[in-house]
Amino acid sequence: MDLITTHVNADFDGFASMVAARKLYPGAVLVLPGGAQESVRNFLATHNWEMARLKDVALERVRRLVLVDVQEPDRLGPLHVLSSRGDVDVHLFDHHGVEETAKQPLWPSVSQRHVESVGATTTLLIEQLQRRQIPLTTDEATVLALGLYEETGSFVYPSTTPRDVEAAAFVLRAGADLRVVAETLQHPLDPDLIALLNDLLQSGEIYYLEGRKILVASSAYDRYTGDLAEAVQRLAELQGLDAVIVAIALQEKVEVIGRSRRPEIDVAWIAREFGGGGHAVAAAASVKGRTLVEVQQHLTELLTQRYRPTLLARDVMTTPVKSIAEEATIAEAERAMTTYGVNVLPVVDRKGQYLGTIARETIQKALFHHLEAHCVGDWASSGQYTAQPETPFHDIETKMIELNQRFVPVLSEGKTVGVITRTDLLRSLHDDVLAGGRGKPKSLMGLESTGGVRRRDLKGLLRDRLPDAVHDLLRMSGELGERLGVSVYVVGGFVRDLLLGIDNLDVDLVVEGDGIAFARALAKENGGKLKAHERFGTAVVHLPDGFKLDVATARTEYYEYPTALPTVEQSSMKKDLYRRDFTINTLAVALRPRQFGQLIDFYGGQRDLKERLIRVLHSLSFVEDPTRVFRAIRFELRFNFQLSKETLALIKGAVKMELFHRLSGQRLLDELRLLFSERTPRHAVRRLSELDLLRFIHPKLTWSNRLDRRLIEVEAALDWYKLSCLDRPISGWLVYAMALAEAMPDQAVHDMLKRFPFADAERTALNEARFLTQPACRTLSRRAPPKPSETVRVLTGLSEECLVFLLAQSLTDSAKRQLSLFLTTYRNVKPALTGKELNALGLKPGPLYRTILARLTEARLDGEVKSEAEERALVKECVDQGRGRSKTSGGP
Repeated sequence: MDLITTHVNADFDGFASMVAARKLYPGAVLVLPGGAQESVRNFLATHNWEMARLKDVALERVRRLVLVDVQEPDRLGPLHVLSSRGDVDVHLFDHHGVEETAKQPLWPSVSQRHVESVGATTTLLIEQLQRRQIPLTTDEATVLALGLYEETGSFVYPSTTPRDVEAAAFVLRAGADLRVVAETLQHPLDPDLIALLNDLLQSGEIYYLEGRKILVASSAYDRYTGDLAEAVQRLAELQGLDAVIVAIALQEKVEVIGRSRRPEIDVAWIAREFGGGGHAVAAAASVKGRTLVEVQQHLTELLTQRYRPTLLARDVMTTPVKSIAEEATIAEAERAMTTYGVNVLPVVDRKGQYLGTIARETIQKALFHHLEAHCVGDWASSGQYTAQPETPFHDIETKMIELNQRFVPVLSEGKTVGVITRTDLLRSLHDDVLAGGRGKPKSLMGLESTGGVRRRDLKGLLRDRLPDAVHDLLRMSGELGERLGVSVYVVGGFVRDLLLGIDNLDVDLVVEGDGIAFARALAKENGGKLKAHERFGTAVVHLPDGFKLDVATARTEYYEYPTALPTVEQSSMKKDLYRRDFTINTLAVALRPRQFGQLIDFYGGQRDLKERLIRVLHSLSFVEDPTRVFRAIRFELRFNFQLSKETLALIKGAVKMELFHRLSGQRLLDELRLLFSERTPRHAVRRLSELDLLRFIHPKLTWSNRLDRRLIEVEAALDWYKLSCLDRPISGWLVYAMALAEAMPDQAVHDMLKRFPFADAERTALNEARFLTQPACRTLSRRAPPKPSETVRVLTGLSEECLVFLLAQSLTDSAKRQLSLFLTTYRNVKPALTGKELNALGLKPGPLYRTILARLTEARLDGEVKSEAEERALVKECVDQGRGRSKTSGGP
């Protein structure tokens, strides 16, 4: 059987090439391996074309496979299994990857290969039909015209060749209906497309490279269902860009699409770096297992590797530098490289002077020869090219190519002040790092964006939303940073909530430099007190008016192993923000006078606030710190946001890896306390169940309708308590923990109490809720309601949390009334008489006082006495009865 197919998500060039190929292979079966673009689907829905369904094709019968507009097995969906069969004869027709096609065979047996540089694969098939003088029907000619016109942009794309135009003339002579072509390919700018284009523009960064204007952008907008490649092409045309490279987050993958209007800006090699393909002016790739932030960073990295403007070394070098002492061992160097994720380390002497470099390849060879105890200095390479901070980057790039050197130390006075590698990114903290600056793409709606570092002036918002004292403190902090020569930023939740319109005066400052030295100067200048944590480079400044703020040194972090606490080290602001949990927490506001109020957004935090998404920064985030999963749920519920699709997929992956069992009980309990202290803990428990996380509290804990009802009752009881007992604090999260414990068997509760380090009072309250609430319920629910004094005896001594949990039980109306009266009234009842008055009545101090006062309280509760006079009479009666008993028993 002959089978004709194209790539998944087929476009008109692929579909048209299939139609043309069947003219060359009569009787062959046409099949789409995995969907088609929306325009193709709409066309097939209104035009009858004989296509087989993939599930109806007997693949074992395929003897010849005709591939059009595709070569790679990975782009064939389920049909890729045919690539492992040597008995399948493959015929290839493609206009992509001409230079790549002969490098490495992708198929065991290819007897025909027609891969040439033309604007459309359809052109190659039409030329075959012309040579063999095979006629076309009007419908066939129209489909072939659709493939030609779409792939060449109606013959205006730079990839168009004279052969494409000649092919078009052939199909027009065969009767192609251009009205159908125009109606099919004309796609108006619908609202979702406009929203996608705007999102790309506002997240994009323009580079002027090789004299060309290139936009690199990303988007998580997922409501546009049309052809993404066409959207990217439109973006290039509307903005007059020479090239556009975008990353768009879809379900469980990131789509990378490149479009170039200048062949010298080759987007195909970028797509190939991500496992995709295409040609110089149009290419695409699908990336799985990486976050949108990671893909966009890699895109920028690849682009700036190949096309760089004139820069100085200091503009692009990475700093601070991780180096290693010459006396360190080979084994220590290997650990350092793994810890910091680097492949080369500068080697320095005891005074910090640069001696040379040592590469991972050298380390590995030394380890292979069992030389792990030898000193690094013995193996360092001292002949490497080095640069100065003022060295033009073009010179460095040239030397790196000539010398095949991947790592260039930047030296000042003999010390390593920076390094430049092939993968260094352009630093983006200032708009005009480049000669000529970065461009500001205009939004379709008239907005502006500064690109990859998205900036916005928040001076007005800071002034309007903050108390004057806090606003002045931020401004003064920036001025102090200016005098000390360090950059100061306010970061994290403070900035996030400022943009969301939520009051939050928890101020966190980050300093690019010595954070503790800055905090010490800030405390001195304001007459405050300082508490420093030297190990972490952090400090807390307590001001005289009671306000406090946290100060931290910009730092990076790494994890020794999954679920470990992070090890932190000084670094740049950008890396400091990258170590944070979610994009919405990576926002920063500059405080130095010249930039005061400028919002800095490296990782799309503004976009995700707008889209109401919780998005993790990198794909190993939950592996390194599984507690971030609970934080994700907490933020999702607090702000009524959603988990992004990639974040949800990464959470499911972390659950499958069973990493949560390795968390210490303390860390997990801390997260549960915070989660159950949010406004809607019931929804949090349900979300934990949906994500299969309840079992990490205990395997016996499962979601049920009964648990749901109990949590609803707890929620109502806590709401009532907070309104009725304003003067009494309560740990609401502990009441929810009681509800979870109730849903578990005794042994499971015992295990939970053993694993989680609850405070003694919390442990006591949990046991009270488990073992004392039922007896109390029975007493309060008796047919004959207990007297108030009896209610007090039953309930006194129970924790506030246990009392509220009791209120959430299925009590009778009478029992609920007794309990609510105890909480609001009974326990506050006291007799008018005190020990002082008893002494005045002639009673000697002693145990008798307690007995009499208890009796007076009981009488007050039960309505036996209502005035001080009646209390005095009752005291006299008690004393007389006591004396009478003494005489009867033979006392004096």
